[in-house]
Amino acid sequence: MRIDEHLLAGYLAGELNDQDRSSVTIALLRDRGLREWLTMASEALDASKMSSGLMNRMAPSRPGIRREDRTAMPSTTATRRVG
Repeated sequence: MRIDEHLLAGYLAGELNDQDRSSVTIALLRDRGLREWLTMASEALDASKMSSGLMNRMAPSRPGIRREDRTAMPSTTATRRVG
């Protein structure tokens, strides 16, 4: 079985069936490069989880300041219907 990054991502996420999981485990035991890739992917996943937690704790925006910059402006040109 060829072990690629998609299969390793499924391994990391716990989405593989027993046969595929055991094949990946054996490949990880034999191949240092796969282990390094899995370590980097795991660290990236942990970092993304941490940064998403930081985004939830950010202060809310100040709605009274430069409000016009955030408001969608209607188009002044006519739109053409396709199809």
